[in-house]
Amino acid sequence: MKSKQEIKVGIYARLSKDDERNGESLSIENQKLILEKYVLEQGWNLIDEYIDDGYSGTTFDRPGVQRLLEDAKCGRINTIIVKDLSRFGRNYIQVGQYTDYIFPMYNIRFIALNDNVDTSNNSAGMDMMPIMNIFNEWHSANTSKKIRAVIEANAKAGKYRTTYAPYGYVKGTDEKKLPVVDEPAASNVKRIFEMRASGISPKHIAMKFNDENIPIPSDYRTQKFGITAYRFSHHLWTCDVVKQILRNPTYLGHLVQLRTTNISYKNKKQIKRPDEEKIIVYNTHEPIISQELWDKVKEIERSVSQGKAQGNQIVHPLSGLMYCEDCGNKMHIGWNNTRHSRKGPRIYRQANYNCGGFKVFGTRVCTSHMIKFEDIESIVLQDIKAKAKLVLENEEQVRNDYLKRQEKDFNTQRINDTKQLKSNSQRILEIERLIRSTYEDKVLKKIPEDICISLLNNYQNEKEQLQKENTQINERIEKLKQQTKNVDEFIKRVKKYVEAPILTREMTMELIEFVTIDKYRPKNDPIPREIHIYYKLIDDVENLDFKRNCQKQDRL
Repeated sequence: MKSKQEIKVGIYARLSKDDERNGESLSIENQKLILEKYVLEQGWNLIDEYIDDGYSGTTFDRPGVQRLLEDAKCGRINTIIVKDLSRFGRNYIQVGQYTDYIFPMYNIRFIALNDNVDTSNNSAGMDMMPIMNIFNEWHSANTSKKIRAVIEANAKAGKYRTTYAPYGYVKGTDEKKLPVVDEPAASNVKRIFEMRASGISPKHIAMKFNDENIPIPSDYRTQKFGITAYRFSHHLWTCDVVKQILRNPTYLGHLVQLRTTNISYKNKKQIKRPDEEKIIVYNTHEPIISQELWDKVKEIERSVSQGKAQGNQIVHPLSGLMYCEDCGNKMHIGWNNTRHSRKGPRIYRQANYNCGGFKVFGTRVCTSHMIKFEDIESIVLQDIKAKAKLVLENEEQVRNDYLKRQEKDFNTQRINDTKQLKSNSQRILEIERLIRSTYEDKVLKKIPEDICISLLNNYQNEKEQLQKENTQINERIEKLKQQTKNVDEFIKRVKKYVEAPILTREMTMELIEFVTIDKYRPKNDPIPREIHIYYKLIDDVENLDFKRNCQKQDRL
């Protein structure tokens, strides 16, 4: 044992947020009072106090305990005193490493008063220390489960759990703290959705807001509510900020909570939860946007086109929507140059689209598929206006024609799906009967246990496979039922453009899925070029081999 003159004490106190519920007995002041009194009674030299207020004992990544350990290793203190083992930590592996290996290596004495633990002697408390450490960790794990259960129950009850509401809302003052619409931020949120629905990219939305000097969400909170953001910021709108707003279903009036979780009660790293584990409570507060606008934005996000802006910040109407018919690569914008006089400067202007594979690799990949801006835009515009004119002249006939065309495409699939669904359902019922029979035979000892287990596993695997097939079939059948709604929506969209003077980006993003262009032909070639326009909602583009080839090329 060290002499009184040699003992240099550091006392350590910790209080987590969960411990605060236990009242004054675990408070920092109460711990310090007990420890200081003990040091005084022993006549030892108190060097320093180390405090961690609001930190969990499951991790040693705490500023107070880290400073304590550094001082102990460098010799500033040689005795550590805590009120009990749980104050030092609730991770029994790490606590054991310090008390059994690290502290003896540095000749550090460790005392836990209430647990009668003193590493300088072999007391009964030392024998019980491993058990107490395990119990302390169990207590932490059990507390974590209880807290998670309460948080989940509150989320299901529609109680809003957040530090502050998303941009466009403020936390309410009612019992559930539900979001309340906040102007003018709410108008900016709605504008972001409307701009994206019109085909404007998140990047250009951010640039527009920066040009208009609209404060970013963190600056807005600081200006209006005095909530300071501690993270470094350029105070400019970015593409990521816009995307976060566009992905947030809170603006529909729904609460989506428990989106993230910790890996465990020991590891506080946050990970995203799967969608099926998130808790959604619908229609809890006033929405900022409509479901129709949300769906339109999602449709734009699924589009093959991302809309590449040129140097003048203009996104051409068909940018990203055109593909080479032969190789499946996207069509790229090409440059033409003109010179009005031999001495005058050469002027470059964008005037055509061409196959991306040909532009990059030449004839080793593809051939020229060049087409002028004005030609392809005129063709697409005229086709849209022709469809709009037909709708205005006889909407019911056009509607029936579209439905008949889609029925023809899906009729064979519908018949096959119905037969397969019926067959699968009958087999599932038969398997359930066989499972019951197998259990009965096992109970009556008619078959050995190993054969019973093998049969049950085979039956269950087959049943799960059939149920999975039925789910896919039902999804296809539901898709067929959606056809009428899709046709009505297309008619509603297209008839707005019967008098459209020019082709616009908003028009193409609303109507066009993609366009394919065949190879370039000289003017004197008698064979006409093939240009296919595939429309949203009425063309079954998912089942096209060409579409699958395009998606493969996009990933390359």
